[in-house]
Amino acid sequence: MDAIALYEEAGARETVLSGFYNRNVRVETGCGPVLVRIRGSGSEHMDLTLWPEAELLEAIERHVPSAPRLLHASRDPEFQIHEYIPGPRVDEVAPDGEPLPDTVLKGIEGFFGTLLRIPASALPPMAGDWPADGDTAGFAELLMGLVRTIRHRGDEATGRLYEALAVPEDPCGALGDRARRLAERPFRLLHADIHRKNMILADDGHVAFLDWELALWGDPVYDLADHLHKMSYTPAQRQAVTEGWDRSAPDECRTGRRAGLDFYLAFEAVKSAVVDTVRWGRRIAGADDAVERERLCLELAGKLAAARRHWGAGSPPVPGPREIEAAVRRCLR
Repeated sequence: MDAIALYEEAGARETVLSGFYNRNVRVETGCGPVLVRIRGSGSEHMDLTLWPEAELLEAIERHVPSAPRLLHASRDPEFQIHEYIPGPRVDEVAPDGEPLPDTVLKGIEGFFGTLLRIPASALPPMAGDWPADGDTAGFAELLMGLVRTIRHRGDEATGRLYEALAVPEDPCGALGDRARRLAERPFRLLHADIHRKNMILADDGHVAFLDWELALWGDPVYDLADHLHKMSYTPAQRQAVTEGWDRSAPDECRTGRRAGLDFYLAFEAVKSAVVDTVRWGRRIAGADDAVERERLCLELAGKLAAARRHWGAGSPPVPGPREIEAAVRRCLR
């Protein structure tokens, strides 16, 4: 396999599956298709990261059969080659808000059970300043610290937009006491990005879980909350997945689960408002179609309204779609 030739062919393609941080391109080889995964340039980091994705995939290959096999990794240029898994993405089978097939729900439950039993010794080394095993309050503070950084690291125009949309100076301020009261739980491997576009309902019937770049070592309840936040489940399936996580999790991982899940769901609502004020604001500013702008403004208004419940008493009202569009025009010309 000529990895550089595959990388160059993928780089020349216009049709790709793109996430926030990578471009994914199917390329044919003499032995069948592969997926070339090319690191994007200029993407702002909006998520915690702990390991290079290639190192983690190598480490978990024998522990997580539902992860794609890594075939090649390069640092310069930065790209990976993964096995190509034939089958539809789960969002193509069931878009947001629609019920998932039972096969997928069972696959998710089994996947959580697998992750929660992988020992730290099987994983790449941790950063020296990473919270100690079981320090759930420290892990939560790490998550909140990134959101505070995002809120203040942008340029002047971004700062004006945050102010116009009533995003607090410290968006996590009201969550601090709750974070400090989190029950201690042993840390486990977290995928931290399980959503419909990151799952393949493979042709052989199993569910494959893609995009491991955001995987962490941390509070296991956070992985459940992050998943529920991103999946747009029906109420019945949301309850079913939560009960499935409870069945699959070891007893020690379920300590204080209810309060922990409530906290992390609140955190995810706050993080979404902070991150998507930037992402959706830019999309609104660049949209030529009035219907598309209105849709994006409605979505951002919903994200801001969900976060406002966790910003404490006295938070100003959330702007409506028209006010959001006007604020974007003023701030992000």
